[in-house]
Amino acid sequence: MRPTRAKGLLAAGLVTVLGGLPAATASAATAGPAGSTGEAPGVLRVDAWDPACSDAGTGTAAKPFCSVTAAAAAALPGQTVEVARSSFGSETVVTKSGEPGRPITIKGAVGTSTATGGDVRLSGVHDVVVESMNAREVQVTGSSRVTVVRTEAAGIKVTDSPGTTLTNNTVADGCTAGIELAGDSAGSNLFNNLVRNHFSPAAPFSCPNPAGAEIVVSALSAKDTRAGSNTVAPYWTNFSNGTPYLWAGTAHGTPESLAAATDGRAGTHDHVLPHWQDGNAANSEVVDSADENAPGFVPAAHPADDPSRPNLGTGLGYHDRGAGERQEPITTAQLAADHQRAPYGTEITLTATTGPETAHWPTSVMTYRYDFGDGTPSVTSDSPAVKHVYTKAGTFYANVTVDTGGGRPFTGRYAVQVQSTVPGPLTARATVQQVVPDQFDTSDAPPLGVRLDPSATSSPWPVAKVVVDYGDGTPAVTRNTLDTVVHGYASPGDYTVTVTVTDTTGRTSTAAYPFRAAYAPTGFLRTQPYRLADTREDADLDLTGGREVPFTLPTGTAPGANGVPGNVSTVVLNVTVTDVTEDTHLTVWPTGQPRPTTSNVNVAAGRTSSNLVTVPIGDAKRISTMLNAGRAEVIVDVVGFYRPNGGDLFTPLSPNRLVDTRDSSGLGSGETRAVKVAGVGGVPADATSVVLNLTSTETAVDTHLKVYAGGGTKPVSSNLNPEPGKDKSNQVVVPVGPDGTVNVYNNAGSTHVILDVFGYYAPNGKAKYTPTVPVRLTDTRDTPFAKPGPDSTTVVGGIPAGARAAVLNVTSTNTTDDSYLTVHAHGAARPGTSNLNLLAGQTVPNHVTTPVGADGKVDVYNHVGSTDIVADLFGYFTDAWPQG
Repeated sequence: MRPTRAKGLLAAGLVTVLGGLPAATASAATAGPAGSTGEAPGVLRVDAWDPACSDAGTGTAAKPFCSVTAAAAAALPGQTVEVARSSFGSETVVTKSGEPGRPITIKGAVGTSTATGGDVRLSGVHDVVVESMNAREVQVTGSSRVTVVRTEAAGIKVTDSPGTTLTNNTVADGCTAGIELAGDSAGSNLFNNLVRNHFSPAAPFSCPNPAGAEIVVSALSAKDTRAGSNTVAPYWTNFSNGTPYLWAGTAHGTPESLAAATDGRAGTHDHVLPHWQDGNAANSEVVDSADENAPGFVPAAHPADDPSRPNLGTGLGYHDRGAGERQEPITTAQLAADHQRAPYGTEITLTATTGPETAHWPTSVMTYRYDFGDGTPSVTSDSPAVKHVYTKAGTFYANVTVDTGGGRPFTGRYAVQVQSTVPGPLTARATVQQVVPDQFDTSDAPPLGVRLDPSATSSPWPVAKVVVDYGDGTPAVTRNTLDTVVHGYASPGDYTVTVTVTDTTGRTSTAAYPFRAAYAPTGFLRTQPYRLADTREDADLDLTGGREVPFTLPTGTAPGANGVPGNVSTVVLNVTVTDVTEDTHLTVWPTGQPRPTTSNVNVAAGRTSSNLVTVPIGDAKRISTMLNAGRAEVIVDVVGFYRPNGGDLFTPLSPNRLVDTRDSSGLGSGETRAVKVAGVGGVPADATSVVLNLTSTETAVDTHLKVYAGGGTKPVSSNLNPEPGKDKSNQVVVPVGPDGTVNVYNNAGSTHVILDVFGYYAPNGKAKYTPTVPVRLTDTRDTPFAKPGPDSTTVVGGIPAGARAAVLNVTSTNTTDDSYLTVHAHGAARPGTSNLNLLAGQTVPNHVTTPVGADGKVDVYNHVGSTDIVADLFGYFTDAWPQG
């Protein structure tokens, strides 16, 4: 139970019930004015907000008065001036009188908080009742037999007005005495009032010179005046207490003192609360403790019995003191439907529930008004459940208004939505789309993702179960809603996605959709090279023939060491195989996919070989490796990533030679040499990375080469392992330094270096990369007499239509002489560069990024001798936008 505060400072959530008509007023409802030919209406209405109001009006509902003063001036004995709205002027003056037993009543409408915005003044009148008003101050002067009941004010002052009755009023937050009987106001009555002036918790010092007491009765007024069952709170500052009573010039601090001085005529059943605070449990002295036998008492419209408080009053015993009738508020109300979705014509039960605070109140005082939201009349019931049948299709919002009889009902904030549907069959429908994250996505979408949205399903009844089978052998997904679901396939391919929907009536419908899982076009995210794995440093990683060994790429939020950017689909690696026990090859592929028949690194026993590998990332952010035979160690370094709708775009170039140290001097032991790439060989100044073919020749000792961004830190990883007497090549993808250079570092001895550029990445580049499952385009070993001879060109086709460039792994084998291969777009002039340096009797692979002819073909030129050529497709580049 919480207390109220008057004049707009009522405690939050409390319900105030304004009282009803006194019996005397009701009995004289049809009295007419003198000289009239008919009976005047018993009620004169005031509604300042009604556009039809007029102070020259009739006071009817159709033409009410605008001001209370005008209505009071027109009122006759026995009539009631009923004020319908919350504001009606700055001041109300009453100068007309009633008759004994037929008073003029000025009354606020039941269920409203009627405020004058100023004082209510009664002067020289008699037999007048002021009921259920809210005023700044009520002043009664030179009058008699005036009753003020259930009114809220900041002060009530009665001067020279004997026989005044003040009952069940709340006087609060003013700077005068709460109730003052001045002059000769003998024979008055003060009962059931709540008086707590002088102090506002929000502004405790707003009354610098407060009156001396809450209830002040002059010596003349004290004669035959009775008072009782009042609650007085004289706490007017944060630091000191006021005086509750000043009676006939004597201050009294307790009800007992006042009762003793007045022979029990005043102070009986009073409560003095020296430390009033809104919400204080001590204010229970206000609740269920009014004297219903008090003069002028008007019962509340809906008296509320608080079961948590004893009934200390007379009569019913549970009327409250003051103007209001307090009870716990309804803070929450909810409405539930047993069928939130059903065909029209179905009977639906709506059930209302309220918050725990209503457990204090008997359900007999609670009523429910249901609005079904479909234009049908609302229904009022004392039951928390009601049945309704919607007769048309649509989405309706039903709500409930719950009233505990407190005069301030609660409208359910959680109105229930009811979907009234057209009767018909259940039909499963869905949209199936490829998952392609945009550049702002932070969630990690699967590279081969499908998004299924079954919300287009036609279901008159609610859906009970949705089962989605993705057609790849993984367990079906079961849900109970038509929400969108996302699934990642392990491998590209053609699948059938099946959705089965079951509704609450048990009906089932199934729909199937074909879906091709394929990688989306991507942009390149460069990173400073970092080491992912080195089996030489991990005894648990045993790279032996026929054994799959996966490596996990650590997750992260941005490109850089030890991190994987979000939503990447492909990783670019430099893979080195060393300490090989026999001639073998290494295959790298996405974990979870079938191992392809292609290879990435071919290496001879006792040798070291490196190759660039571009491979999609498999399940759980892993890539798998398998050695064909023997045993070896593998070093895996991360060079970059590809991501849909992100990163830089690729522009292929007709191969150009950037540097050949044979034209100057080779790299010595520990030497780093800067090579200008931006603005050279077709590479623009804004290029972020370049694709180079790195070749070593005339090598003095076993060594390794590293290529990295100019001005950057030399990485741990290497790109090529030169050997004496052998020309070796490897493709590299290198960030361009701020000064437009890349650095080439030689670890030991001396060697000559050749750098050829094949393309570059830039924000405004031309093409996106699409990875594929490795596809063998050409293997000359499979065709008799197809082995390329000296100065021969092998045409390789099968690259997807529209490809601007392709990523290949080209391998030479069965080679008769030291030679080289040059790969270039079919139909274009052969450049003066090379991609592979062949060694007689050895198998040599290299990663090749090359422009593609308009017919989707490339040419592979062999210089001398003869060799078999194997070409595998790992991905291709297509235009990011129409080329002009």
